[in-house]
Amino acid sequence: MTNSLNRDDDSEVIGALMRGFLRSAVNEIEAADTVVRTHRQEGLADDPEAIRKLRLSFRRVQYQLETMAKIEKTLVTKTLIRRLQEVGKPFGNLRDAEVLELRVIKGLGKRGTTSEGVQLRRIAADARRHEQLATEVLIDSQTYRETLQALNEYRRALPAQHVTPVVLRPVAQRVLRASWREIQREVKRAKHNGNDAQLHLLRITAKRALYATQNFSKVLGPPAEELARRVDLLQKFLGKQHDQVNASQWTKKVGKDHPPLKKLAHALAAEERKRANANAKRWISRWESVCELQPRQLWREESRETSLDLKSSP
Repeated sequence: MTNSLNRDDDSEVIGALMRGFLRSAVNEIEAADTVVRTHRQEGLADDPEAIRKLRLSFRRVQYQLETMAKIEKTLVTKTLIRRLQEVGKPFGNLRDAEVLELRVIKGLGKRGTTSEGVQLRRIAADARRHEQLATEVLIDSQTYRETLQALNEYRRALPAQHVTPVVLRPVAQRVLRASWREIQREVKRAKHNGNDAQLHLLRITAKRALYATQNFSKVLGPPAEELARRVDLLQKFLGKQHDQVNASQWTKKVGKDHPPLKKLAHALAAEERKRANANAKRWISRWESVCELQPRQLWREESRETSLDLKSSP
């Protein structure tokens, strides 16, 4: 049996693959949505885990559609991706505000009991509540409902057929090969110019590669699972650096907008900037850990009967 499919077969396999993935994603979104609405109907506080699942599900679907559209040009995804971006943004903003509030509290330490510290914490809490309200408005919006409907309609329009791991393997290899090329390109750029924006772009690319690898781990086996684990460590480390950058920028702006808090806010901003700068130089060790696995073996023709040498993480 050959290790490749003709173009028509590829389109059918990828369509069926996406139908199955979107079915699971829609089920996760609807389950989390039900929890959120039930809590609100009963007058309970929002369930943080349900909100987190909504955020991750929408983002995962968006990234997977973007990845697969690059592999299979017949997939018409532009409009749906735009809808997912619009719906996903408030969830992302809420997550950032929650992390920011925690960083402010932790960064203040004992200074949090001073009058300036209490006021700074209150401003951070107000920012988080503002994003919570925006998320609640979104969930009740027509845009939200139409996006869920569009997601379901898109899923139902895809081919409904069973695909075996043997048939799926070459598609999985194509996806991982493309993802690997993208992440290598962004790593090269980050090494050349590792500013905050470039590191954030690298993190997004790593997250796309993570989702793609996780989706095909059952097809490609333990080597893909280990690769996904190490890519996850990379993107989480970059995510932490990005959170430090956001905290530094936010506290600096608070100091500018609230002169009585300027001294404390600027001190916190400088501390977060120092942490961000340090981590901007340390991400390469996480990348080297990924490279140790020699990921190319996952999509080489001869790798069908071979596996990676899974070394323990450093």
